[in-house]
Amino acid sequence: MIQDELFALQDTEYASFQSKLMPTVPKESIIGVRVPQLRKLAKKLGKSKEAQEFLLALPHDYYDENMLHSLL
Repeated sequence: MIQDELFALQDTEYASFQSKLMPTVPKESIIGVRVPQLRKLAKKLGKSKEAQEFLLALPHDYYDENMLHSLL
C-alpha cells in the first residue's frame, strides 16, 4: 500500500518543520517525507496499477499523499 511506503520514509523532524511552514494544515496530516524521496517513489511507482488506483482514490488523507499525487 502506498500509504505504508510513505510512512516508511517518514522523517518526524521534517514533519515538524513543514507544519511550522503551513500553520493552517493540521500537524496530524503531515507525514514528513522529503521531496527527493517522494520523487524516487513516484518514479518507482510509474504507471503501475497501484499508482493508477492511488490517483483515483480521492481525497487523500495526508499532505504527503497529495504531493506524491502531483508527482505522478
